[in-house]
Amino acid sequence: MTILAAAGIPPQALEDPTYQLTPHQELSFTTEVIRSIDIPELGLIVGGRYHLSAYGLLGLAIMTSENLLAGMTVLYKNILMTWTYMFWNTTVRGERAYVSLEKLRDLGGSHQYMIDRGLVASHTIFKEALGKELPVLEVHLKQAKPSYAQAYSDYFKCPVHFDAAENYYAFDSKLLYEPLAQSEPETARIYGNQCEKICVQLARNSTFSDIVRNQILSSPREIFTLETIAEHLNMTARTVQRKLTAEQSSYKEILEDVRHNLAIEYLQSTSFTIEEIAIRLGYSDSSSFCHAYKRWTGVNPSDIRHRDSATYAARKSDGGTPAQRRKALEKCAGSL
Repeated sequence: MTILAAAGIPPQALEDPTYQLTPHQELSFTTEVIRSIDIPELGLIVGGRYHLSAYGLLGLAIMTSENLLAGMTVLYKNILMTWTYMFWNTTVRGERAYVSLEKLRDLGGSHQYMIDRGLVASHTIFKEALGKELPVLEVHLKQAKPSYAQAYSDYFKCPVHFDAAENYYAFDSKLLYEPLAQSEPETARIYGNQCEKICVQLARNSTFSDIVRNQILSSPREIFTLETIAEHLNMTARTVQRKLTAEQSSYKEILEDVRHNLAIEYLQSTSFTIEEIAIRLGYSDSSSFCHAYKRWTGVNPSDIRHRDSATYAARKSDGGTPAQRRKALEKCAGSL
C-alpha cells in the first residue's frame, strides 16, 4: 500500500478493472517497485515473460501474419494496444535487420527498465511467432556498462556493446520473410482490422462496453458467456450487467454485434468456407451461424458470399506478386 500511495493510486483501484492509471501513476508505481526490490536486471527478467498469448487479439494478429515482417508491421501499427512508452522500429540494411526502440517521453527512474523490458519482450514474441529461435547477432545499448552486463549476454547470447548511439539488436534479415508457424494471412487481416478499431477506442478513452467488447475479441473462437466474461474481469455477472445497463447496453447485444461485424468481414474479404467462419466465430456448427446471420440481416451468409465473390477476387489480384508484397511490407515496416 505504501508504493500505491507514493504513486497516487487509491487502494480501491485494485478491485476495479475499469480503473485507468494515468501515465504519471504508472511510471511512478514502476519506479517505486524498481527501487524497493533492487534487482538491476529486472527489465530483462520481466521482458522474457511477455508472450504472444498475453497480447490477446493483437497477439493473434501477429502470429497469423504471413511472415515476421508482416507481424512486426501489425504490431507497430497497433502499438497503442501494448501500452508501451517506447517507439519501436524495424529497419533492413543489407543482410541484417535491426529492431530498435527509443523512449516517447520522460520515463524517470524506470527509463532503463523500459528499454531492457522492450528489447527482451520484442525478441520473445518475435521468436514465438516464428516458432523457433531468433538468433541475435549483436546488441547495442546507449547506457554505460552496468553491473548486470552479463545478464544481457546470458539472454541474447551474442556480443553486447554499451555506450552506443542507439538501443537495438540485429539478426539475419532472411528471417523476416519466413512464413510464421501459424500463418493464416486472411485471418490476420481480419484481426488486424479489429485491432485498429480498438486503437481508436483507446485513443478516445474506452467505455465499459468497449472493455467487454475487447475481451470477447481477444479470443474470438471461445464460446463466452456473461459468467466467463465476469470471471475474466474479476467481477460478478450481476456487476457486469449493471455496468452495461448503465451505458444502455447488454452483454448479448455486444456479443451479437461482435459476431455480426466479424462475419461480414470474413464473408467479404476471405475465402473461408461457411463452416470455417462459423468455427472462428465460436459457433458449434454452420447451421447455428447461418440462423444467426439470417436473423441479423434477413439473408443467408451464402447470399453475400456469392454477391461479393467478384470483389474478393479483385482484392486478391491487387496484392501483387510475393516480391511486390514483400517490397511494400519492407517500406511500411522501415518507416514505423
